[in-house]
Amino acid sequence: MRVLFKLSAIAAALVYAAAAHAADPPRRLDVMGVSVSSLANPYFSALARAAQARAEEINPRVRVMVTSSEYDVPAQVREVERFISEHADLILVAASHSSALAPVLRRAREAGIPVVAVDVDTEGAEVMIQSDNRGAGESVCRYLAARLNGKGNFIIQNGPQVSSVTDRVAGCHAALKDYPGIRLLTDKGDGLASPWGGSQLMEEHVQRYPQIDAIFAINDRQALGAETIALRRGMRKLLIGGVDGSPEVEVALKRPGLIVASAAQSPAEIGRRGVDTGLALREGRTSERGRVLLQTALVTRDSVAKYQGWNAR
Repeated sequence: MRVLFKLSAIAAALVYAAAAHAADPPRRLDVMGVSVSSLANPYFSALARAAQARAEEINPRVRVMVTSSEYDVPAQVREVERFISEHADLILVAASHSSALAPVLRRAREAGIPVVAVDVDTEGAEVMIQSDNRGAGESVCRYLAARLNGKGNFIIQNGPQVSSVTDRVAGCHAALKDYPGIRLLTDKGDGLASPWGGSQLMEEHVQRYPQIDAIFAINDRQALGAETIALRRGMRKLLIGGVDGSPEVEVALKRPGLIVASAAQSPAEIGRRGVDTGLALREGRTSERGRVLLQTALVTRDSVAKYQGWNAR
């Protein structure tokens, strides 16, 4: 009887310990790493700020490390390695390359750190939260084609070959298929997702093509760069569209100019969702995996007065 009593007591203690462990509150978010491809891009700055703000709502004393690789893959690998060495509880990454970070991200996950990709497809991440970039490109290009009444010379101003860019270009191609009178002059080149790159690419296109009626730039920064050169060249009838719905383009849509549309993203929502999803993964509260797409909203000169900008998205 004494042996049976001892075994029963041990079993009861184990059950109590398991129940107590199950009742433990989730671990606090003490350290978080956020690595983006470029903080010079206001979109990534807004995303990182929103992620940090969400982390501070969860734990006001959280330490958030925000880094920018400026599309330098080895630099971004080093950033993630630092997050691992600092024992981050969560990593958010906007990758500079879809697959090159896979080994270091797998090491992070092996160390028990959830990895959430934001903005672009990223091998090695458990969940990828991003805009519906294909839909964004399709909506802007469809709008531009309609403004041209289905006829004219069209350029797709390409950019860095990450999934967000290639998806936007694919969406634009899909839209233009419905307009046989639109002549696509080119979809080549890299505007570097920057105003300078957009300007450089626009200079090349103006010298090569005598007549351009519309341009789809893969983001607002390139669109603004393209507009600068077009205005300098006196191309007053050119139509330009981009993607982001950035504060700069919001201003541009309210003044006279060539930019007529942008597909507005929600960088703040992506940042917040990234934090919440990462914590849910760490605590085993979600089965969400793969791509999570957030819808964009087409903003034009006709609708910009009602657009509330990134802070409201």
